[in-house]
Amino acid sequence: MCRSKRRRAGIRLSRLAATALLVCCALSSATLAEDAPLAIARATTVDCKGVIDLMSTAPGVVVVDNRKQADFDSGHIEGAIRVLDTDPTPERLSAAVTSKATPVLFYCNEVKCGSAANATAKAVEWGYASVYYYADGIHDWKAHHQLPLVTR
Repeated sequence: MCRSKRRRAGIRLSRLAATALLVCCALSSATLAEDAPLAIARATTVDCKGVIDLMSTAPGVVVVDNRKQADFDSGHIEGAIRVLDTDPTPERLSAAVTSKATPVLFYCNEVKCGSAANATAKAVEWGYASVYYYADGIHDWKAHHQLPLVTR
């Protein structure tokens, strides 16, 4: 094969590889977006103002942090309890939220995290009636410097 044919074949392979890479990236982005939806069916999505309003108007609201222990220790919303989305069982959640009518709010790091979305969906599935989802999570909370943050 002459040099120019080999070069054209190499360019075609490079274009094919670039196209494959773009397709993989697009599929990965779509998967991430699905893993952390902005809304969960039968749950109410709130922003940081909504969290504050909920905490001041719904006595007994249980705030659930769905992050790892180290993240929780580095700063969490005051009064939050930690339950990873990988270990909530109906029994574990009912130990923290004694009535399915009690308002419960879930959050994690941010929209891309997905832990709070998973826990929120499970709580709704298990019959909790007043479920809230703070999709923007602790990164958004920290961005509003006047909001209280508890560290260990």
